[in-house]
Amino acid sequence: MNRRFVFGFALVALLAVTAGCSADGSLSMQPVDDAGLATEASDELSDDPSGDDGSLVRRVIENGSATVVARDPPVDEHLPTRHEGRFYALNYTETGTESAHRVTVEVDYNGSADGSVVAYEDLPAVDRRTLDGALGRGDVVEDRLQPGYDFGTSAVYRESEAASSAFVGDWEHDAVRYEGETYPVSVDVEETTLTVYRYEATPVADSSEAYARQLRDRYEFELSGLSQAEQSVVDEALNDTKYLESSDNEGFASLVERFRSQDAVVETEYRGSYVVRYDGQLYWVEMRYGSYVDE
Repeated sequence: MNRRFVFGFALVALLAVTAGCSADGSLSMQPVDDAGLATEASDELSDDPSGDDGSLVRRVIENGSATVVARDPPVDEHLPTRHEGRFYALNYTETGTESAHRVTVEVDYNGSADGSVVAYEDLPAVDRRTLDGALGRGDVVEDRLQPGYDFGTSAVYRESEAASSAFVGDWEHDAVRYEGETYPVSVDVEETTLTVYRYEATPVADSSEAYARQLRDRYEFELSGLSQAEQSVVDEALNDTKYLESSDNEGFASLVERFRSQDAVVETEYRGSYVVRYDGQLYWVEMRYGSYVDE
């Protein structure tokens, strides 16, 4: 499977956005029943057949296993996938490697081409897919364009795709004509290696109730005996999200220690998802540790 991605060069600063939430930490406590708990602790199988990840997961679940070739694991599942009322855990093993080619194409939106020009329609299908989304964008940010290449797109070609590619072959053109406009392009090809991944699906539960019972048995813990400082944080997080605006909140620091001493359904060094019983109610809790953990 190809993992195509687009990245900006001169346009990165224009397109970048800044996240709006605090970096100091947060706590979210959402009340759930069995169905809600099962939903929170799983990923729904995508109905989009065009999505690479959703297509792979569907093949694994429906066939029991599937093999895919990619630079990195295309699906790195931490939570089970739910499909038609059932829950499945996905895992993969690396079974080999395969030679491939990374193709990078840069586009100049406001330059002129004096050399050879090829029509977009005359390019092989694999190369047209690589260019999709990269051409015809200059008018969007015309006042920001600078001399030279403005934008780039990259794709990894397997050997079967490289055989029909004009980019991987002897590229002899200086520009691509697309929808009446001519765009100077630069093509660079380098060798790379892909990994062969074999994915397998293991049934976890046949219903939301059965899966929720597993989660409660394995992860649920009681949140009680709170200090006044801890209680203040929890009260603001109930049915909502409490964002920390400083790195010296005594109550949140103590809660981070409490939660990290328990087993999380999913945890990284920065955040954790927990099943919590508080004041008789079951909660799905999302905690971002932020500045309250050692770097």
